[in-house]
Amino acid sequence: MNIFQIKTKPHGNERLNDFVQGEFLAIGWPGIGNLNGVSKDEVRERLDKTYDYESSRSLGNDLGNVWAFVDTMQEGDLVLFQGHVNNVYIVKVGPYKYVEKYDNAIGMAHQRKFELIKVVKKQQLNSKVQELLRNRSAITKFKYPIEDAELDLINIDMPVQYDSSLYVDVDEETIQKAMQILIDGLYSSSEEIRFKAAVELLRYTK
Repeated sequence: MNIFQIKTKPHGNERLNDFVQGEFLAIGWPGIGNLNGVSKDEVRERLDKTYDYESSRSLGNDLGNVWAFVDTMQEGDLVLFQGHVNNVYIVKVGPYKYVEKYDNAIGMAHQRKFELIKVVKKQQLNSKVQELLRNRSAITKFKYPIEDAELDLINIDMPVQYDSSLYVDVDEETIQKAMQILIDGLYSSSEEIRFKAAVELLRYTK
């Protein structure tokens, strides 16, 4: 699973209310047609033919945004977008779909339905997630490991991702020693250490 941020102004039009009420996300770039099953090179060609780019960099930026929404983003990924009064919507997206009737000046043909997971205040999110939200691109993928988002601290279930190459068998005695270290951490003079120890112990007991 990956985490993304998305802006609420596809094709330059504010669509926050449409997103929330219709439970979908959309990007702009009308005129390039249905992108289901289309290769990245084909998307590049369609963009280049449809829009008058002044530089290859501008084309590359648009291609990156479109491809992130159509292909990099997958069903089940989490997407964050900003609402009113510092609200942040956290949603789980469905598959990409093309809605032809919006492939015009409305500019919402490329869509994904979503399930609302939670609405939180921006200040409830940690610095790395707030950094993601500050990104000016239409779509941005969270560049850190998903554990670094710490969304579980605001009661959002996050999958535990294991790197099988790093997995080793640990005997019961070692586990108990590690548990004792966490328990000792609860009595540390450092508030940060106490907090992290409590979080890890709660994870273990789930």
